[in-house]
Amino acid sequence: MNRSRTLILAAALALPLAACGTGDASEAPSDEPPASQAAAPSEAAAPSEAAAPSEDAGASGPTVNLSNFAFSSEEVTVDVGQPITFRNADTAEHTVTEGVDGAAADDPVVNERLDAGAEVEVSFDEPGTYQITCLLHPTMNMTVVVEG
Repeated sequence: MNRSRTLILAAALALPLAACGTGDASEAPSDEPPASQAAAPSEAAAPSEAAAPSEDAGASGPTVNLSNFAFSSEEVTVDVGQPITFRNADTAEHTVTEGVDGAAADDPVVNERLDAGAEVEVSFDEPGTYQITCLLHPTMNMTVVVEG
C-alpha cells in the first residue's frame, strides 16, 4: 500500500533568550513562562475543547490537533488522496502512527513523529478504515475513514 506523507511545517520554536536584557549571563534559562504570561486556570483549554474537531477543514483537508494528550477528533473521513494535517499543539512529543493503544500495526501506512509545535500532512492512497495511535501515549487513539 502506497502512502504519501509530507512534512509541511516543523514549527519554528523560538529559543529563549534568557540573558537578553538581564545583564547577568550566569542565570540559567527557565522552561517556565514568566508569571505574567502563564495562563490562568480559567484560560487553559478544557478537555472538551480538545475533543472538538478543528475548523481548519477546507479544500486541502481537515486538521487534527494533538492537544491535552488527545486527538481533537475521534474520527475523520476523507477521500483517497485528500490530505489530513496533524498538528502537535502539546508541549510533549507525539506520534501519528497506524495502530491501536500505543502499538504500531504491522507495516504501518503512517508513522510520523511530531515534536511540540510541528505539523505533518498525511494522505492515504487506498480506501479503508485506519486506526491511528500515539506510540508514546497509548490512550491517544482515533480513526481515519478513507472513501474511494
